Amino acid sequence: MKNKFVLLLAIVLGLSAAFGTFQYMEDLKQTYKLSGNYTQVAVAKQHIRAKTVITKEMLDFKEMPAEYVLPGTIVDAKDAEGKITVGDIFPGEVILSSKLTSKGDPAAGLSAKIEANKRAISIPANKVNALHGLINVGDCVDVLATFDVEEPDKRESYTSTLAQNVPVLAINNSLQTSVSEKLELETVTLMVEPIHAQQITLALEKGSIQLVLRAPDDKQVQPISSTKIQQLLR
Repeated sequence: MKNKFVLLLAIVLGLSAAFGTFQYMEDLKQTYKLSGNYTQVAVAKQHIRAKTVITKEMLDFKEMPAEYVLPGTIVDAKDAEGKITVGDIFPGEVILSSKLTSKGDPAAGLSAKIEANKRAISIPANKVNALHGLINVGDCVDVLATFDVEEPDKRESYTSTLAQNVPVLAINNSLQTSVSEKLELETVTLMVEPIHAQQITLALEKGSIQLVLRAPDDKQVQPISSTKIQQLLR
């Protein structure tokens, strides 16, 4: 009987201590709130994988004592929406600006620079077809293809404009706007329409590609007929 009483007393004391601790934390929380020392911080509502574009549905906000908020903590949804995660963010994790990057930031990688419904394609480059390496990331080019066609009585050569006003996303493996002149030119990566990616791939297999640089303010796209070699002899 005595043992049961001691056990019951221990349980009651334990519950009282737990309730007291809970009440103390609630009082402390209310004190912080009343003193204005609480801050709303953004936390992940779900597991957000690396290279994911943040939407407001992925965010939750919780109150935290201001003195414990780390520098760079996201406190406003607009500072996170549209940004891309650098690494995985787990449910309940406080979201820091260091774990996010903008679409235009090279740290976000190539995929972040590709617009919706567009594709990135790399073209083998040399000093001739890439203007002696004077094309830079951010420039826009036209893509021309030259190929031979077997006709009933002859073999005809054609040059066609496959795509116009195409942005340059990368030179070799660099996403920077300028590339070292000492770097040996190997590839130029372009952002194109899906159909243009298909056409460029065929042209690379069956012909040759030439890039034509455009002026920064020239965005006009116009129909251009293919040119065949006989037209050059007139």
